[in-house]
Amino acid sequence: MSYPQRTVEVVKTGLVIDQSATLLWSDIKRAFIYETESEQEVLTCAEFMLVEGYSVEINSQMPGWDTALEHLPQRINNLVDER
Repeated sequence: MSYPQRTVEVVKTGLVIDQSATLLWSDIKRAFIYETESEQEVLTCAEFMLVEGYSVEINSQMPGWDTALEHLPQRINNLVDER
């Protein structure tokens, strides 16, 4: 079975993941950017810790990644870049 590719889009109020869920900038209490390696490739990821107590992750294979990454330093006070 083939799954559609996940996407991320920057909007004024936050990040829209897969056109179905919006992470509001004000709900993101911390974000981590890190790299992970598999046998095939290095993947850069961003994990968002939300005030509700759960987290959401996006990665560099998702369309919209570059635009999202450009906005993170301006929008998130608690941004940790571990790359």
